[in-house]
Amino acid sequence: MKNHIILFFIIVITVTFSGQFLYPEIKEKTFLAADLVLHIHVLDDDLIHCEYYTKDNEPGNYDPFYTSPMIDNKDYNGPAAYKDNSHSLETKEIKLEIDETNLGVKFFDKKKNKYLTSIVMADYKNTYKRMDIDPGNIRDTYGLGQQFKILGSTEGDWIDHKVRTSGEFGNVFESFGSIAGMEGNVQMPVLYATGDDGSNYVLFLDNIYKQNWDFSTFWWRVNMYGDQVRFYFMTGEDFPDLRKDYMELVGNPPVPPKKAFGLWVSEFGYKNWDQIDTILRGLRKDNFPIDGFVLDLFWFGGILGKKPESPMGRLDWDINNEDGNDYYFPGTKEKIKSYSLDNIGIAAIEESYICEDTDTYEDVQDYLVKSKGDPEKPALLTEWFGKGGMLDWSDMEGAAWIHNNKRYENLIKKGVTVHWTDLGEPEKYDKEGIYDGIEETKHGKKNKHADIHNIYNLLWNKSIYEGYYNKRKEINTRSFILTRSGASGIHRFGTAMWSGDIGSNLKLLATHLNCQMHMSFSGVDYYGADIGGFRREGVEGSNDEERKKYENVMYTQWFANGCWFDTPVRPHTDNTFQTSKKYNTAPNLVGDVKSNLYNLRQRYELIPYYYSLAYRAYLFSEPVIPPLVFYYQNDKNVRDMGHEKLIGKDILVAIVADINEKQRNVYLPAGTWINYHTNQRYTSAGAFINDIPVYGKDKNNDNIFRLPVFVRAGAILPLMYVDEYTKDVFGNRTDESLHNELILKVYESKENNKKDTFTLYEDDGITLHYDKNKKPLYKYRTTLVSQKKNKNRIDVTIDKTRGKYPGEITRRDNIVILFTDKRTPSKVKINSFWIFSSSLDHLGSKSEFMDSKKPSYYVDGDVVYAKSGVKPVKNVKKFSFFFEE
Repeated sequence: MKNHIILFFIIVITVTFSGQFLYPEIKEKTFLAADLVLHIHVLDDDLIHCEYYTKDNEPGNYDPFYTSPMIDNKDYNGPAAYKDNSHSLETKEIKLEIDETNLGVKFFDKKKNKYLTSIVMADYKNTYKRMDIDPGNIRDTYGLGQQFKILGSTEGDWIDHKVRTSGEFGNVFESFGSIAGMEGNVQMPVLYATGDDGSNYVLFLDNIYKQNWDFSTFWWRVNMYGDQVRFYFMTGEDFPDLRKDYMELVGNPPVPPKKAFGLWVSEFGYKNWDQIDTILRGLRKDNFPIDGFVLDLFWFGGILGKKPESPMGRLDWDINNEDGNDYYFPGTKEKIKSYSLDNIGIAAIEESYICEDTDTYEDVQDYLVKSKGDPEKPALLTEWFGKGGMLDWSDMEGAAWIHNNKRYENLIKKGVTVHWTDLGEPEKYDKEGIYDGIEETKHGKKNKHADIHNIYNLLWNKSIYEGYYNKRKEINTRSFILTRSGASGIHRFGTAMWSGDIGSNLKLLATHLNCQMHMSFSGVDYYGADIGGFRREGVEGSNDEERKKYENVMYTQWFANGCWFDTPVRPHTDNTFQTSKKYNTAPNLVGDVKSNLYNLRQRYELIPYYYSLAYRAYLFSEPVIPPLVFYYQNDKNVRDMGHEKLIGKDILVAIVADINEKQRNVYLPAGTWINYHTNQRYTSAGAFINDIPVYGKDKNNDNIFRLPVFVRAGAILPLMYVDEYTKDVFGNRTDESLHNELILKVYESKENNKKDTFTLYEDDGITLHYDKNKKPLYKYRTTLVSQKKNKNRIDVTIDKTRGKYPGEITRRDNIVILFTDKRTPSKVKINSFWIFSSSLDHLGSKSEFMDSKKPSYYVDGDVVYAKSGVKPVKNVKKFSFFFEE
């Protein structure tokens, strides 16, 4: 009998293991037609890599194939099932048919039984190659990075926009709309496509060269440079599934330092510490929370246009007040430490240009872009920033030298861990310049400017991330980067992108918000604008009075939008170039101050929600601020809609970017939604709710500007306690009191017996560790919160915490704010140990409730406030709200 049992277990184990390794490797196949070669790699059941090239341009020997620096992952195990029928390849989810004559590929989604598209190399012999794409049943397309297209419009997918153009080499800094300011045109070659019949796919070109996409033709056309044409094709159930596949390729964003979600005040620029101190005192006096200040060019001494003695590139603090300028930052380390003790961070700009007379220039000559005429010497540029060379970020040794000897010594060791990489398109360059290069081919290294241009900023930001990794034994603080340009995958180095030197005009803000829809699809979760506009010349009006009125309304609206959509919340403007006036950026000095304060506190109140979304972006590839179409893909009404956005899955925000807008219509997808400001419920079949006001009363009965906001029924929103004493995102307070309670807004579900959940993520907000592959590792804990409705009872359960982090809170009060569907509970109970239940004290006023230390509740119409009292976070807390029939 024992022998039979042993034999049985051997059989089970054998079957299990053989099932795991049925198809353990990538499948590949090569097709030939005349002098064209198509090499296909089947990486997964829903992921195909294709590479076209001529026999003259056969790629180098890469295992398994070449990937650009945009790609993070090529470690795939192959499909779980695979069929090779000569000119037809199949997995469980995707089918390819290859045309023998022209090597065009037809793609089919097997799970949905749908034809998706065909891709054909229509012109592969020329330098500027052309690829044709059959539109098939596709009706809408998204992604492709940032390009401002229709002035004043928040709407439009790429089929509406028709053409996605680029600059001389691709990324470019360009004017738009004949209004003051310039915007970034940033190539991110990932296209999401969807049709009315449920078909969808993602096409990602692993191509770093200039591209032009044309959706006005039949078929669509993509032109690009490059010896080979490489792309990935992905199928999936829906956009969330497709974005997860794309992000697996290019990497997920690290969780930013917590302070990145707060207010950072900026301008071009602060000339000394006194200017910052003056603004900080004013913000504190006016009870505005703030997390940091951003320093522009003056921290290292400013610039001298077209002169070799310009300080550009010295990357050290100007502590000399006798050098002919009034920039003065003495006692740097001590001053930054004093700011830190006051819960204020400092960010500092850096550019890639090193002027000839700086002490840096002599040290980095070997690491500068070289001249084509003399490859031993730097290619010199004479521009607005001075005269000098440009750092070659493809030179890994040089990138490390700059980090270790300049950035680390002069910034990081002094307490600056937020870095601002500006002009990274790059804005100015020698088009004949010679670089160290990235890609090795059989013909040598690709090291011309065109080979680096569109990944220049990505390599720069990568050098910062890897610089922190290499110094991880000395400092384990998270870095954070503000950047103006980039490529697909730049987000995995801890970046937030802003749209450029945008003009101070609400038409430009509207266009920027359309770009945010496409940037979310492109993988950029942390995105924003210079709030209030960098170029205040864009303010409308025929006289000073009209311009001032426009500026105040414009800033108020822009700041409200930024408080919902931007990370960080960063007002910025130019007080140095092209202006004779002094413009304010701090929200207590411009616009409607009461509205600004209301909107900023609302942002800080929701920090735990935003921060949890950041963890989900890192762990699960979920977008932080997606357009409605991302989660409501089959709703044709939202396909072009950039004027409404989601924060996670649960909050819907309608933008306002119109000087005369006092109310607006808001589209609500099918479901039940609650007005965030008024608590009014709407059950929508997918329709507009008309005339939602954009002004309302706050708790002081002041008329304030606020965007229309709606919350999904069943949502659970974790909050931070915020009042006039709140200093920063960590909840530090000017009165030094302690408020570490967990506050939960819970919106009654429409359905019975449906469990709605939200997972709260918490950590120290500062530190970062790494695995052996340089990937981020965080010490964090989670708390699962759920609600379940059963006719006359709603249970809200706060589960025990899981995980640990240094300095964690182990005991806290728990406050549930339940928004009911027009009903009042007869009693509220709490069950802390699943076996013992007690009724909460029913208090008569909100102030009495807030002051109480005991488990209690208070009813205000259809809103119920309940608290547990201070309990261990390892205990389960179950609030039960009982209602009469």
